Amino acid sequence: MTIADHATTSVARRARVPAAPLTVERPRCTAAVAAALVRAPVVLVTAPPGFGKTTAVGRWAAQRGGVAWVTADAFDGDACRLLGAVAHAVARAHPAARTAAVAAADGAPGRMLDALADVLGALPPGAAVVLDDAHVLASPSARRAAAELLRLPGPRFVLVGRTVPDLALHRARLAGDVTEVGPAVLALTERETGALLRAWGARAVDPRAVADVWRVTGGWPAAVRAAWDAGLLHRARAARPLRPADVPIGDYVREEVLGGLPPATDAFLRRACVGHVADAHVAEALVPGGARALDECVARGLLPAPGVRPTAPSAAWHDLLAWHVRELVTRTEPGVVRAVHAVLARQLAAVDADAAVQHAVEAHAPSVATELLAERWPELLARGRLADTVRRCAPSLRDVTRDGAGEGTGGPSERPSDELAAAQAVAAAVRTWPHTDLAERVTDALGGVGHAEAPAALRDAARRGDATGTVLTYLAGRAALHAPGTPPVGVPGERCGVDAPVLVREALADAAEVAAVRGWPVLALACRAENALACARTSRLGEARRRARAVLTEAAELGPAAAPAVAAAHLAEGLVAWWTDDVATARRALAAVLRDGTARPELVARAAAVLVHVGVAEGDAAGVASALATLDAAPPAARGPAGVSRPFLAASVRLASGATGDALALVGRTDPAFTSVAGACRRSEMLLRAGERRAAWSVLPDDARQGSWHVADQVAVHVARALLHDDPRNAHAALERALAASAAEGVVRPLRDRAAALRRLLLAHLGRGSAHEDLVTRLLTADGPGGVSREPGHGLTERERHVLACLPSHMTVGEIGAALFVSPNTVKTHVRSVYRKLGVTSRRDAVRTAVERGLL
Repeated sequence: MTIADHATTSVARRARVPAAPLTVERPRCTAAVAAALVRAPVVLVTAPPGFGKTTAVGRWAAQRGGVAWVTADAFDGDACRLLGAVAHAVARAHPAARTAAVAAADGAPGRMLDALADVLGALPPGAAVVLDDAHVLASPSARRAAAELLRLPGPRFVLVGRTVPDLALHRARLAGDVTEVGPAVLALTERETGALLRAWGARAVDPRAVADVWRVTGGWPAAVRAAWDAGLLHRARAARPLRPADVPIGDYVREEVLGGLPPATDAFLRRACVGHVADAHVAEALVPGGARALDECVARGLLPAPGVRPTAPSAAWHDLLAWHVRELVTRTEPGVVRAVHAVLARQLAAVDADAAVQHAVEAHAPSVATELLAERWPELLARGRLADTVRRCAPSLRDVTRDGAGEGTGGPSERPSDELAAAQAVAAAVRTWPHTDLAERVTDALGGVGHAEAPAALRDAARRGDATGTVLTYLAGRAALHAPGTPPVGVPGERCGVDAPVLVREALADAAEVAAVRGWPVLALACRAENALACARTSRLGEARRRARAVLTEAAELGPAAAPAVAAAHLAEGLVAWWTDDVATARRALAAVLRDGTARPELVARAAAVLVHVGVAEGDAAGVASALATLDAAPPAARGPAGVSRPFLAASVRLASGATGDALALVGRTDPAFTSVAGACRRSEMLLRAGERRAAWSVLPDDARQGSWHVADQVAVHVARALLHDDPRNAHAALERALAASAAEGVVRPLRDRAAALRRLLLAHLGRGSAHEDLVTRLLTADGPGGVSREPGHGLTERERHVLACLPSHMTVGEIGAALFVSPNTVKTHVRSVYRKLGVTSRRDAVRTAVERGLL
């Protein structure tokens, strides 16, 4: 042990706060150490070798002054040597305590500890003791002495090392008496990396080269030095970015990182880096005691603790460190590499089939790879990874399926060869055909039911319970929801593209249950996402919202792999939010479709179409332009067969801007977007604005199939008729039917879109009386198109305006008084005053008049 200079002690050798090598000032690191000492009496500075721990703490100690510094060495093994070294370090740092400290350096451990307690307790406030290389305290007696030393009152203690030995600090941690500074703080920032390289002589280094070195090294100072020594900063501009293989730090990793680990931790680290293992359950399967070894690696800063994100760019393991460990193991222990991949193939099969198959291929285990593929191919399909996985397994598949090459690919067989053949057929369809035709091509390849011709057969396919049947149900049901001729999403009253949408919805629910039982979680979520969309399109809006949110919650737990499979749930949530006038939620959900649904261009096109309507409703010209650009960038097959009509969207935009003639010129009489129920209502609105009332009546659908209409369609038709009726009684009856249909599921968007045209009728309706007065008032007072402007209070006092604001509700006088913290009699007085000033005699007339005058 290196201690303070004192010639009379045989164990004493000359020691000082270590001088920093050629480096740069890093005030954030010294500030972090200083701040940690303010928060707690014990500070642990831990990081892997080469992170500049001693340099950073040494800089802090040099600036602070009066720091007793002790550096442990490999020969420390007893308590007396440790305590004596601390005593001599205190004597050197605090001359006033020299005599007492030297006296405390001799004797038995207990006597030395008692004497040190007196010496340390008498030190000036803020005194600090640093124990560098604390990780070498291997003997139990030295660790016990250090643990007792940390409990002494008086100075602050800083322990520096690759890890901190077991010093019984748990109680102190719970009390907040221990804080830590780790590799996330000690790692170099990009600016510090550049400053350090310039201090070493790189006067004209390319900033892009500095950024490249920092990215690859993750701010690991030892790796930055290795990159400098190798001349990576001196070369001309590279044709490619730096790679971990370019940084020659392998020997340092072998000698300093692996060489300083206990044997069990060393063995675990080698295996964990091969498989990127950072999960306790997988670690335990990898080696006996793997979970404990993983905790040891966390304590040593080799990977961040759970929930901690490092500031330097890295994955779970430090990228550069893990790469060189993998290279070392691959070169020296190839059998270990294959064993690790074999274990991971089995461990990851249920949670990440793509990674599991890849590990099986790396393990040179073709039978395992093909078995996993046969079991998990529906899950791989749902994740969008089936084609790539089959391609990687091609040699194994040829060996295993050679004998069964002549067998059919369809049917409910559970034999692995049949499932492998099915997987190969589906993978070929995925690679060969556009995504919009995927369902049809896959069903053809599997010889299963058609995707739209026989929806009743979907449920039977799901009940077969095998992989082929479940995938058929999912793909055929999905295709039915996006079949050609379906009106574009965003047109209120979206209809399902088949004659039996209820069967599709139920079949998808059955398929989801089968997939969950078979252990295909992403496929189960994909089925449930499409089921939520089917609920939205069959007027079950509350159920659609609940199911979509449940799917998205589970997808977040599964991680990024599930995101592409649940884009339909985002679309379902966005549609329901749009119909129920929750525009903020609609915009967020539809943006998620654009972000996560790149593998489903038909969903992206539909979400973009809805966003066009959102932008029109909010008067957001930039939003409309962005949504149209997204739609135009989609493949033509996604825009056409999916039912998204560009002319319809353009007509809606022109109608909102007042260009009725231009909008009518875009009407296509054979376009499903204009011939659907909601499309016909939009055409009727255009014709009415153009003054062609008779033509507006003629395009409206009759009630022959009203029972199959979407609730938004029903609202839209009733509103259109209310606007066209000449007889006030019929107009108000149609409006009341629209309000009733709207209130049933909260579908108010068809009414909001026509609020301006309905304003006079709504005012009169409020005077006539309605079962939905709250909704009428909401429509009359809504902001945006059709809303009213606020005007002065017409002589009403502030308290009277507060009372007036409560009148459209069904609150009683007592409830209004409780809400405004006044008595019921006071409320009655204010109500009478409001009636008098507005010239009315009833609550209903007061609300109607207030709306007319812009007071509500």
